Amino acid sequence: MKARVIIGANYGDEGKGTVVATYTKHATGKVLNVLTNGGAQRAHSILTDDGNFTFQHFGAGTYHGADNYFSAFFILNPMQFATEYGELAGRIDMEQVQIFRDKNCRWSTPFDMMANQIIEFKRKGDKHGSCGMGIWETILRYQNTITIGLDAFCGLDTKDQKKYLKNVKAYFEKRIGDIPTDFYNVWNSDNLIDRFIGDCVFLQKRAKNIIDATRFDEIIFENGQGLLLNDTGLDIAGTTPSKTTAEYALQIAKEFGCDNINIHYVTRTYLTRHGKGFLKGEQNRAFLSADVKEDRTNMYNIYQDHFRFGQLDLDEFAKRIWQEEATIKQPHTLNIDVTHCDEMDRVAEFKKRFDNLKTYDQALIV
Repeated sequence: MKARVIIGANYGDEGKGTVVATYTKHATGKVLNVLTNGGAQRAHSILTDDGNFTFQHFGAGTYHGADNYFSAFFILNPMQFATEYGELAGRIDMEQVQIFRDKNCRWSTPFDMMANQIIEFKRKGDKHGSCGMGIWETILRYQNTITIGLDAFCGLDTKDQKKYLKNVKAYFEKRIGDIPTDFYNVWNSDNLIDRFIGDCVFLQKRAKNIIDATRFDEIIFENGQGLLLNDTGLDIAGTTPSKTTAEYALQIAKEFGCDNINIHYVTRTYLTRHGKGFLKGEQNRAFLSADVKEDRTNMYNIYQDHFRFGQLDLDEFAKRIWQEEATIKQPHTLNIDVTHCDEMDRVAEFKKRFDNLKTYDQALIV
């Protein structure tokens, strides 16, 4: 069984969605797309014949028929799952896509998400650059309160489901204090709780918690974020509360019995990042290169502000890859996948440092 581990080599936004979709499209046999880490804060975009699509809760290989598996290290978001499922159903036959989940997956509520947004809102000019999907708040809630699994929640009667969610709501009211006027009506909406319970049942019914990995020919692990967000000491605590390396994927690959492992480090030809934090060589996009286009999916938002750009130091990039490689004990093949090559031609520079190089244009239709 072949495994491909797709890793962002920088701060995220390297083009992992395009890489995953490309390998899925050209795979021989049945593909399982594993969402390895993080949660629905990811935004992996692909360009297709029928326009752009951004994956958050599903793998980018879904567009080409890959089944999905949410690993134990992935945080479920029933609201985003239901929304994205509906959007995908308008493009592909979702009845043909099988969905699996680890029974131990943590799951976010609307109150985790809104608490995340309210905390950022209250920071005003000192935002951390969170994307507002509640990942860190979910993790803290699991550490500080009594929680139950998704299956256990869906097994409760409606009265007890509402009681559980109101207890989550009360926990956050104690944690964050006053609810700002902008959030007050939604925060206190009974309709929100009713809708969310429906979304939980929808996810539970469509995502099985038992999987037989041996029936797949290829497993594609789709990491979120990137190596420079793993634990550099240069960012705000809690902004990337998961491993962004190959560690989780390799652990699952071993459990699945994969014996042919390819690790793919993905990068643009330049650096990008969202939110606040360290970015070496930061430059205005126009000064970085006249050919670097306005990004088609990474737009301004009130939580993360503007998309940021910088020079990619290839010596530091290579050092980062080799340091990561030195930690990996399982036999594997190293690959470098470089995106946005039409915006800045640095292929010859990469070839001096790496074999097994694959290149992609920014506007590649996959």
